[in-house]
Amino acid sequence: MWFKKKHDFEAILKKHLDRDFSVFACGEDAPDEAVLRTFERELGFKLPDDFRDFSKSSLGGVYVEVKEDIWPRAEPFEAGPFWSFLYGLVVYGFAGDVPEWMDMRIQTEAFRRDTKSDYAPFFKVIGDVDLYCFGKDQSISRWEHETGEFARVDKAFVELLDFELGELRARKDRKKAEPRDPPDDGSQPQRP
Repeated sequence: MWFKKKHDFEAILKKHLDRDFSVFACGEDAPDEAVLRTFERELGFKLPDDFRDFSKSSLGGVYVEVKEDIWPRAEPFEAGPFWSFLYGLVVYGFAGDVPEWMDMRIQTEAFRRDTKSDYAPFFKVIGDVDLYCFGKDQSISRWEHETGEFARVDKAFVELLDFELGELRARKDRKKAEPRDPPDDGSQPQRP
């Protein structure tokens, strides 16, 4: 007899996140099976089971960011290494009150219209314009905005979530270890 593998999404988040992060998710407003089936009919293919389970959980449609006091946001036109702008991530969701920029239905419609593709975006690293997308065969590909091409990713959704949360944690730790400029309070430095 085959049993459906359960994923502990909360354990994955707890493994990587600490008090330096803010997490926002659908909570009790998680969508039911009918919402996902309707979307899949419009999409033209079934979403992977682990993503479906995540989407129907209290974490579905999750936004994770490093708190701004830990990772101050860049000013317009500020330069820096690419990683230093990647302070969070978003997994698109289906909850009734999910903002448009996180709504998988709205994002998929816009993405398909703009790229003339049949992929469905579901995951974004904040600060990166490339997107993770599902293909008709339930595989994950990374859409590269520079070329418009889809590069296959050899991970399931749950593995990708775990990986990207680990990468975010590593970036946060790196950012936190950087020396900070002292606050500009107008005083002059003291001389010995």
